[in-house]
Amino acid sequence: MRAAAINVDIDSLYLYYRIHGLDEAGATDAVWERGVIRFAELFDELGVKATFFVVAQDLERSAAARRIAGELAAAGHELGSHTFSHPYDLTRLGRAAIADEIDRAHDAISAVRGAPVRGFRAPGYTITREVLELLAERGYAYDSSLFPAPPYYLAKAAYLAMLRVTGRKSQSILDHPSVMWQRRTPHMRHGLLEIPVTVLPWLRVHVIGTSLLQLGERGYSVIRPWLRQVEVVNLELHGIDLCDLETDGIDPVLKTQPDLRVDLATKLRLFRRVFTDLRDGWGVDTLEALAPRLAGA
Repeated sequence: MRAAAINVDIDSLYLYYRIHGLDEAGATDAVWERGVIRFAELFDELGVKATFFVVAQDLERSAAARRIAGELAAAGHELGSHTFSHPYDLTRLGRAAIADEIDRAHDAISAVRGAPVRGFRAPGYTITREVLELLAERGYAYDSSLFPAPPYYLAKAAYLAMLRVTGRKSQSILDHPSVMWQRRTPHMRHGLLEIPVTVLPWLRVHVIGTSLLQLGERGYSVIRPWLRQVEVVNLELHGIDLCDLETDGIDPVLKTQPDLRVDLATKLRLFRRVFTDLRDGWGVDTLEALAPRLAGA
């Protein structure tokens, strides 16, 4: 079967300060108030429904985030769980603490969307059997945390090592190296449907918002025929992907984040092209809607 999903992780700016080992005092709500709204407008323009993975504590700390999340749900988009507080070391917390993160997020997000949450994505794509079993016990339909991309894994490892050398400590962690060679297609895993983030066949090059922005339109034209060979595309982006450093008044220290090195007009033009290709070539739906078909495939 050919199918595609577009999903947006709503990681607020304070989480990027934590990735880069910076003081988060200057964090604003630009991701929710600018980036997410732009994604919603683009999806509405193209007539597609997407999945937004929500860090649930944002719904409690920000009235704007709660309002915007409610508007996404009312427009027919899926709200999935990205845990309660987005602990990068979720898989190291112990079973009780992991369950608490899942359950608190479930309650908060379900209340906003008006129905039980059905999908999950772990912080930093780091997932374990224990987390999957906890989700399966709670009746989740799918997990979408697996990211079997060697280029991404190795680049992340190199960046974390560089931070340590410079004396800054990231809160991000590395998954087990075996993740690089896990199955790249949807499959059952420890009692739950796993829908991996898309990587291209053979070299397992990752196709996510950040990599698309780095490639640009010419680079996308190069990988586009390759992408057409993928039957199920699960395109993952982040709210920051449609933020603009200057227009949105974001702290220039975050220019270290690749997503913020591209101007907004270029981003919109590229994503409009990619999303249109997915809509016309595969058909786009939420991960929640696709899960029953993928589980039975």
